[in-house]
Amino acid sequence: MRSRAEALAWEERWSLPVAVTALLGVALAIAGAIVLAQAVGGSNGEAEYLREVDRHRGDQLASSILQAIGTLLLAAPLIYLFRADQARSPRVRGQLIGLVVAAPIFLAVYNVLVGVSALDAATNFIGQAVAGTSDHANEVAEEAIKDAPLQALAAGFGIAGRLGFMVAMFYSSLYGVRTGLLTRFWGSLGMALGAVSFLFPQFAVLWFIYLGLLIGGWVPGGRPPAWAAGEAVPPPTPGERAAQELEAEEGRGDEEERSQ
Repeated sequence: MRSRAEALAWEERWSLPVAVTALLGVALAIAGAIVLAQAVGGSNGEAEYLREVDRHRGDQLASSILQAIGTLLLAAPLIYLFRADQARSPRVRGQLIGLVVAAPIFLAVYNVLVGVSALDAATNFIGQAVAGTSDHANEVAEEAIKDAPLQALAAGFGIAGRLGFMVAMFYSSLYGVRTGLLTRFWGSLGMALGAVSFLFPQFAVLWFIYLGLLIGGWVPGGRPPAWAAGEAVPPPTPGERAAQELEAEEGRGDEEERSQ
C-alpha cells in the first residue's frame, strides 16, 4: 500500500488527464451510438437491418470503432477510482485491478467484432439476393447473422467484458462510498448502474460523466474531503447526520438561552 503522500502526488499528477479521458470516452461512445442509430436505427426486421448495414458500411465500421475507443478510454477513470480506493483502505483487494483493466479492453474488442460481424452478415445476405421483408427474408437474414464467422467470438468477449465491467464498477463504487471518495448518492448510483450494466451498458456510461467531473475537481461544491485527506473519510450515515443536526440545533438553543 502506498504512503499517503505518494497516493496524493499520483492522484494530483493524473487527475486532469484522467478526467479529460473520461469525458472524451463518454463523448466517443455516445457519438458511436448516434452514428449507428442514424444509419440503421429505423430498420424493421433483420432483412432490412442487413440491407441498411450494407448501404452504410462506412457508418457501421465508424460506429464500432468510436464505441470501442470510447469504452477503452473509460478504463482510465475506473482504474483511477480503484487505486484511490486502494490507497485509503487496506481492505480493497488489489488483485482485482486486473479485472478493472481487462473488462473495458474486452468490451472494446467486442464492439469491433460486432461491427465486423455485421458487415460479414450483410455481405452474405445480399449475396443471396433475397428480396422483400417477408418472414422468409428475415429468417435468411437471421441465419446470416448467426453464421457470421466472428459472431461467436464477439459473444464471448461481450459476456466476459460485461461481467467484468459490472463487477469492477460495482466494487469501485462500493469502496468509493466506504472511503468517502464518493457521496452516498453517487456511490449507490454507481453500484446500481454497475449491477444492471450487463443488460443496459448505455446507462453506466452516463455515470462516467460525473466521475470525470469528480476526478477533475469540477463538481459543484468540490470533491468529498477524503480526496484531499488521502485517507478514508466515510460520509455520515442518515442516522449520524440526523444526530449531528440535532446536536447543532441544541447548541444553537443553548447559545440563545445564554444570550438572554
